[in-house]
Formats: sequence, structure tokens, C-alpha cells
Amino acid sequence: MYPSIDEAKNIICEIGQKMYIKNFVTANDGNITIRVADDQVVATPTGVSKGMLTPDMLLLVDFDGNVLEGTYKPTSELYMHLQLYKSNPKIMSTCHSHAPYLTALSVAGIDLDLSSTAAATGVVGKVPVAPYKCPGTQGLVESVIPFANDYMIVNLANHGPISWGYTPIGAWFTMEAAEYDCQLALIIKDSLGGKIRPLSRKQAEELFAFHHVDRKPAAWLNCPEESANQEPGVSFCKFFGIE
Repeated sequence: MYPSIDEAKNIICEIGQKMYIKNFVTANDGNITIRVADDQVVATPTGVSKGMLTPDMLLLVDFDGNVLEGTYKPTSELYMHLQLYKSNPKIMSTCHSHAPYLTALSVAGIDLDLSSTAAATGVVGKVPVAPYKCPGTQGLVESVIPFANDYMIVNLANHGPISWGYTPIGAWFTMEAAEYDCQLALIIKDSLGGKIRPLSRKQAEELFAFHHVDRKPAAWLNCPEESANQEPGVSFCKFFGIE
């Protein structure tokens, strides 16, 4: 069942404010869409700060990109979002941001695949980097197609992440969780020297089974066969050599 147009507009405005407050976007960065019919979505327009969105600014568009309601201009990246809906009919929402930690990995060409926590393993899964395509072009539209059914998010090279979800709020939850996972992974690398005890493959399988997670093989994180996370914790002072 789809949300009403008004419900979708209110949710998008709330997400836009959260994106802005969390520094996932600056200026007029980012886009958000929510599906309200089989072939219609409510979408953010171009040229507007996501932290300043109001319902009257939002657009109702069909899957061909035609504006059915609204006076603002659609973003040139709208067709990338619409392509995700066309590629995976289960998708109910999409969210594109320039979240700094994920975008940093997009610039470096690094897939995020660390099985750091149960949430990273069960909620988000792997965040792959798609080959660079010029923003707004047909090339960018086509670049998301290989990822739409196996993943919940993809990092556009030298650009930033776009996520999707199976509920009106799902895409935002994926985006928010993925950025946290990325920040945590970089803290582990920089502050702990990469020394962690990740979830093992068996633990991931148990997680998926218990919580009914349909994780496609391509989106699995790098789960080792064994992990030391069943062992007691070590002293912080001893770990860091503090007297």
C-alpha cells in the first residue's frame, strides 16, 4: 500500500531536515523520492536546500519524468531515481546524499564491506562503488541498474551514495545506517589500527535467519570463517600500551 501524496511530502521534508542537520548535504545537494502509485513518485526539486524543504516545493512525477503536480523544476538526476524503481518494483523510496564518509570512499574507490557490527551486517550489507559517470547524464542513470536488486545502496564514484528501501522511510534508514557504518569503519582503521573482531560467516548466517534478512550473495560483507569475538575483552590500557 502506498502513502498518500501529502504523507509522502511530509516524510520527505522531515528526511530533508535530518540530512541537512547531519551534514549529509550542503547547499542544494541531494535528492529524495517516495513512491505513491504504481508509476508515480513524489520527488524533491532542483536548486533547493534539503533543510529548507516545504511540501509545496515537492513534485509529483511519473516514471517517464513528466511533472504531474508542482511548479518547481525537477533535478537532472531524477531519472537515476526512476531507473531504480523500474529495475526493482519492490522499491518504495530512494535517497541520494553527499554524506562525507561514504563520499570519501567513493573518491578512493573503496567498497565498504567490513562486518563490524550486527547492524552493519544485517541492515546495510556491502556498499559497492559504481564506475564514475557524469552527474545528470544517461550514463549515470544506467550505472545503478546492476545494483538495484542485489544491494540496498551504491556509492557513485567521485559523487556520493544513493540508497533505496522497501518502505517510505526505508531509503533514509539505509543511508543513515551506512554512513554510520562507514564512520565506524574509519575509526577502527585510524584509532585501533584495524584490529577488530568482526562477525564470522556463521554468525552472519544466524543473524540473517533469525531476523529474516534476504541478503543476496553479492551484498555479503567480508565475514571471516572464524572470529575471536567470543573471547573476553582485553584491557584498554594494555591494548594501547598505557602504563
